[in-house]
Amino acid sequence: MIRAWILAAVLLATPAFAADPAAEAVLSDFNKAARAAYADGRAQMLARTDPVVLVAFDTLILRRNGRETKIDFTPPGYDRLKSVAHVALGVYGALAPVMDGDERWKPVVTDLRAKALAVRAALGGLDFTPLQIARQQELIDLTVAYIDRTLAAGRIDKAALAAFGRSTAPLMLANGNDAAKLQLDGLHAAFEPWRRQLSPEEWQRLYVLVLGSRMPRDGNLQFSYFTFALGKEALDQQRLVYTEGVTNPTAATSLLATMVMDRGLSEAFFGDRLRMDRDLLADGAQAHLLKMFGRLGRD
Repeated sequence: MIRAWILAAVLLATPAFAADPAAEAVLSDFNKAARAAYADGRAQMLARTDPVVLVAFDTLILRRNGRETKIDFTPPGYDRLKSVAHVALGVYGALAPVMDGDERWKPVVTDLRAKALAVRAALGGLDFTPLQIARQQELIDLTVAYIDRTLAAGRIDKAALAAFGRSTAPLMLANGNDAAKLQLDGLHAAFEPWRRQLSPEEWQRLYVLVLGSRMPRDGNLQFSYFTFALGKEALDQQRLVYTEGVTNPTAATSLLATMVMDRGLSEAFFGDRLRMDRDLLADGAQAHLLKMFGRLGRD
């Protein structure tokens, strides 16, 4: 035990080998040249990746034969329906975190109340159907009544807040259903003419990238649409991609270039098209972590 401790102390005290600066410079120069060659090849590979559709939130972008076409596909009614539903979400956001003795919520919900009533008065000018107008009125009335009760009580009752949420949830979901139909109809109307223009060969190699600022929620509308439109084969080949954390078309295009290049490399080097979708160090890291944390068992 003492000898092991002494050996460890000696090893820790031994300075690491210092590489020759000239040799380091040669290695650095080679690394830069290799990376530059890879980047150039990636750009060339991207130029041959055609056609590509980018779903940039409310805009559909088709890149085909060196040309780019854009269509804004979300009807205004989609945002109107979601905006009215946000009145209940705003009230919950203002009240859920409140601690005892904190009264900063009062002016916030008072302001939301006034703005909600202003929206109620303007509903007739927002191109809603009669059924939708009645639903928005009910949603706003429930919200205003809850705010009034809460202000009168001067405190937040968590059970009452939950009851308010349950009373408004069906109305919010109904707005969501109408909004989903509007956006899906708009997306389909924009994409279908492009789909009919594509040759069978183009259709088989089409990439679709759905841009997103966060991880995709289960059932993401735009991703779901293209799951149906492209079919299981596109999913299996990963030609339909949700670009988590990528919010602009230029960055999405750069991501696509990396994907296409890395998958060709993966197939050529490892016989596994998706190997580079995992960290290159993953296998070695896993093996060493199992050893490091004693997960390999005992002799």
